[in-house]
Amino acid sequence: MSQPAYQDVLRQARERWMDGDTGALADYEKGIGLALGAGDIGTALAAHQKLLAWRPDDKVMHERVARAIAAARDRAEHGPPPSRSLESIPLFWGIPKEELVSVLTHVKPVKAAAGEVVVREGESGDTLYLIVSGTLRVSTSGQDGQDVPLAALGAGDFFGEVALLTGRPRTATVTALTEVELLTLDRATANGLRSRHPEIDASLAEFHKRRAERTIEALVERLHNRGPELLGSDE
Repeated sequence: MSQPAYQDVLRQARERWMDGDTGALADYEKGIGLALGAGDIGTALAAHQKLLAWRPDDKVMHERVARAIAAARDRAEHGPPPSRSLESIPLFWGIPKEELVSVLTHVKPVKAAAGEVVVREGESGDTLYLIVSGTLRVSTSGQDGQDVPLAALGAGDFFGEVALLTGRPRTATVTALTEVELLTLDRATANGLRSRHPEIDASLAEFHKRRAERTIEALVERLHNRGPELLGSDE
């Protein structure tokens, strides 16, 4: 299956930029616009992060792109339910366009290779991670020292909010199963959003509830599969 035309535009512009063609940035921005026109906000967000890395001081360009992404998000909110990509992250839903523009220019892009531990259980942390692409595994350490898988996360999910919001150590280990692209949100930015938009706390509470339910299900399944070993045998 061939990839969308805007992916080719972005790829070719990226290659030209890497070869030193500064004029490629205009075409790269055009590719972002094409992605937004196709409803692929996740790709547009990931591409914007590359622009932030390539031209960190070009505030005019970044605000222009951020406004286009925010406008596309607004259109998506009034259309059919979104697919599971970054625009469906609860933290972003309901945030006014101007606020979202600010957020998009403050997040930082991070990449992780398959097998890389992004956060480790027990460590301190003050960063929230938003998943643009790829898959990650959430696990905890069992009494026997072995990893207990809890969940798989993909585009549109987020993690790290417990340590960021409470100051407590990381409650689980998150490992990249594939190459992943992430956006990071620091404590100051997250707390500012929460103070201006209290509904974010309700979204986080609902997310915690669903995650806890999945965690319990995973642990129950593990007990079921290893019942004789964990409970002891009379044989």
